[in-house]
Amino acid sequence: MANMVYFVIILLVFAGCEAYEAKYELVNGIPYNKDAPAHDEYPYCPPDKIIDIDGTEITIPCFCSQGEDGFLPIFYCNDIPNTDYITAYFDRPFPTYLAARITVSNSDTLEIPANVFADKQPIRITWTNNFIKSVDPNAFALTKPELEILEIQYEPELNDFPFTSLNGFPRLRELWLNNNNLSIISDLAEMSVPSLQIINLDFNNMAVEFPKLRFLPELRIISAEASELIGVSNDLPFEELQKLEEINFRGNKNIGSIQTGSFVFDQQTSINNIDLSNCGLVSVEPGAFAGLLSNTNVSLKDNLLTSLPEEAFRVMLETMIGGSGKLDLSGNDIVCCCDVNWLISNAGLEAALIGGKCAGGALINQLPLDYLAPLCPQMSSSSSLYS
Repeated sequence: MANMVYFVIILLVFAGCEAYEAKYELVNGIPYNKDAPAHDEYPYCPPDKIIDIDGTEITIPCFCSQGEDGFLPIFYCNDIPNTDYITAYFDRPFPTYLAARITVSNSDTLEIPANVFADKQPIRITWTNNFIKSVDPNAFALTKPELEILEIQYEPELNDFPFTSLNGFPRLRELWLNNNNLSIISDLAEMSVPSLQIINLDFNNMAVEFPKLRFLPELRIISAEASELIGVSNDLPFEELQKLEEINFRGNKNIGSIQTGSFVFDQQTSINNIDLSNCGLVSVEPGAFAGLLSNTNVSLKDNLLTSLPEEAFRVMLETMIGGSGKLDLSGNDIVCCCDVNWLISNAGLEAALIGGKCAGGALINQLPLDYLAPLCPQMSSSSSLYS
């Protein structure tokens, strides 16, 4: 009996394979449905017109052309009245279910509904300059096998995004959610996309601390420029991201202080650049930065720093002078009293500085080693790195 059941299962599997092969055959390496209607000029595109439910032909303003490879289609949908039209366009037999790119722009699409592109599988999705207010967690579920780049940009009504709905996408490399109005990013910390390399959240309205990221092992670039961040988590938010190269948080004027544990990196880190310019910084706590490389650049320019505590900066500068790394302090007026004598009196550390002026206008990296010696005899140049 068991053998008979097994035999039936095998037959069903082969029947399924034959049914699939009957529908699609490989043409130029692309699955092709020879029975699906095709565009007169572009054999991998569907016809422009579709049949409405009342039997009439209608044209939806989605234009299809062949991509740079000459085969995979590119879809551009512009000025769509609502997302029902988009779903109607894509929810029909196409010559191929694959696509190089689908772009939706300048349309009255108040939401991105579940499976908006039906069973089509684009490599890149761009949704820009519409009026969307929400994204269904299953909006892109059926695009999972092929999607590499997802862009939802310039949507001023969009304040939330279901980050965890992308968990497990095997090829997703880039996520661009810039120039929206995102204020809710609570599930970003639980996002698990092993292939993701870029997250861009520039110009949003988050008003939260940037959270700890744990499940993005290939992440190289994080950008959240001018997004109203009020801080960065002190829970070692980047420690597990060994391939992280760049963090761009410039223009978040309400950060104010960098807490201990905010920018701590694993010994296998790849971090090259950290930009915290124009963040309203008034202080950097000891241990805020740790695990930097000798070629790591840290920009703290155009902030409100008045002091450079040795506990916060010395290890950073000692690391940087061993390579090409720089600490940019341009646009900060430092009060050059005894608490910066450790920096002025240690020959060599100034080589890692860019900018940084005393309140009187003198550049810190151009001051004589004994500049503060008369005022700070207990902190004389005897502590020099080379003494």
